[in-house]
Amino acid sequence: MQRKLDSGGSGGGGRWVIWGLVGFLVLGLGAAGIAVILSSAGTQAQTYPDAGREHITTGTAGSGYTSTPPTSGPHWDTPGPWGVYQAPMAAEQSIHNLEHGGMVIWYQPSQVTDSDIAALTAFTTEQNRGDRFKVILSAWDGNDFGHPIAVAAWRWLLYLDSPDTGAISGFMDSNYGVAPEPNGGPDRPGV
Repeated sequence: MQRKLDSGGSGGGGRWVIWGLVGFLVLGLGAAGIAVILSSAGTQAQTYPDAGREHITTGTAGSGYTSTPPTSGPHWDTPGPWGVYQAPMAAEQSIHNLEHGGMVIWYQPSQVTDSDIAALTAFTTEQNRGDRFKVILSAWDGNDFGHPIAVAAWRWLLYLDSPDTGAISGFMDSNYGVAPEPNGGPDRPGV
């Protein structure tokens, strides 16, 4: 009898250890797989050094930016209205909007479809009707930034390979209003 209890007790405990190790490996591989998927989808936000807050004359070109598109640095005296832009917004103007706590969703026209633009337009319009109304959507006409879409906040960029509005919303949760002058204008669209 004693022999049977010893072998049954150690065999059952050994199985639990094996199942525990298998479970640990499965969870670890799953987490690594999710990290690879997110990384390859371009959903990793990046922070950039502060390039300053100098005001420059409207219509002039800025320089010394630390990211593409820029997220801080020399910018025009006046921010642009929030909303969807039919022609590309000047990066120098958009930085003033970022300084006031807003977000700019840039897309490279040659790298997105009409349905991508429609999805981003609907998202931007919805945000501008709500509490997080400081959102701009604009085509990008500067140097290629390596992805079809970039979402900018003050000193932060989120590069995307598709119009992932869930990722944009999550980025906004962390960065909307986090800027040197978050209470600055312009007013809510339509006011």
